[in-house]
Amino acid sequence: MRKAGIHNFPAIDRVVYGKAASDALNDEAVRLDAKRVFLIVSRTLNTTTDEIEKIRRALGGRHVATFDGIAEHTTRKQAAEVARQAKDAGADLVVAVGGGSAIDLAKIVIMAMEHDIADEAGFDPFPMGPGVTVSPFRSPKIRQIAVPSTLNGGEYNAAALVTDERNKLKQIFFHPQMMPLAIIPRPHPHP
Repeated sequence: MRKAGIHNFPAIDRVVYGKAASDALNDEAVRLDAKRVFLIVSRTLNTTTDEIEKIRRALGGRHVATFDGIAEHTTRKQAAEVARQAKDAGADLVVAVGGGSAIDLAKIVIMAMEHDIADEAGFDPFPMGPGVTVSPFRSPKIRQIAVPSTLNGGEYNAAALVTDERNKLKQIFFHPQMMPLAIIPRPHPHP
């Protein structure tokens, strides 16, 4: 057990439940004064349900782009690519809708946006690992909201598991403000 240290509590504002995700998300975008919402969504939800379309409709002119090609395991390369797409779209809020991969991708995307990370190597100056007690990342100006579709719990922590494909290595990156500002659990229909 450590005898001394610091614990930074994650920066979450609230959990909104019992409401359609599309309505709750629009309310949160209004609350945060977000004008350009970038969606990172599950391809399955985007192509086999109307959930994502409902979100886009509710956001209306606030929605700027949707990315649905999430890799099974979040990679540095994809994080840099999606961050570039979000920056090009002028995103001022990133929303993850889906499972753990979508949520982890959104967490690392906001950090890649903050640090202008353009490729896999761009993450190299931000080492994480045993003994690292303070995040080397700056606080991100752009934050995220999570709309989880599974019960993996990743939305309730301030870390993302990211794969460095060059070295075939999974790394944990963290910062207290990687935590979503709001979590909106999708209501599931009762049988």
